[in-house]
Amino acid sequence: MTPEIYNDILSSSSIDWISITDHNSAENMYSFNFQLNKIGIKLIPGIEVQTSEEVHIIIYFKYIKECIKFSKIIENTLIIKNYDPEKLGYQILVDEKSEFIDIKSSPYLGSSSNLTVEEVYNLSKKFKSIIYPAHIFRAFGLIYQLGLPLELDFDAVEVKNEDELIKAQKLGYKRFIYGNDSHFPDQLKNPSCILECESRTFDELKKSLYNGKVKPVWPH
Repeated sequence: MTPEIYNDILSSSSIDWISITDHNSAENMYSFNFQLNKIGIKLIPGIEVQTSEEVHIIIYFKYIKECIKFSKIIENTLIIKNYDPEKLGYQILVDEKSEFIDIKSSPYLGSSSNLTVEEVYNLSKKFKSIIYPAHIFRAFGLIYQLGLPLELDFDAVEVKNEDELIKAQKLGYKRFIYGNDSHFPDQLKNPSCILECESRTFDELKKSLYNGKVKPVWPH
């Protein structure tokens, strides 16, 4: 989805804070930030990394420049360098005003990284980020792929409904986030969670996660 599509959908919604986590890249993050600023929506810059175990991990950053720096490291670790855009889709880069700049010809952003979950975790900690495994019980989720939790102190785990929340609690997880993992415009219309916090900042988001102040909006 292009940044302008986000504006068209979100301008009529009640959402005022959103994270963008493209797959293995953050190169269009400045464009998203520019467009969302126009309608008063705060952006949490992020990325979704597909690890060597084919597990999806979400990392949030305080600043866009840190997110892009991390993104460039990840892009250099992607296993598939060359791809056929006619078969796999064009990887389009846009400027702040969502105008076309270029087509990214390498690497293939749908590829896995050669970094493990633990290596991505350790790398993210150098950026003082927020890191959590996405949709843990679904395809490309941590538990779905590996079967058991890892001994890594994630800032949260993502669950998609009340049953998954209970299952995650039984596995020992204590902090949760409720993203809607939107891939299509219609999925953007409704909020997936409500945060109790003093302001829409990275630090307040982290504080809300650790204090249990992130509340789900089911279903989403």
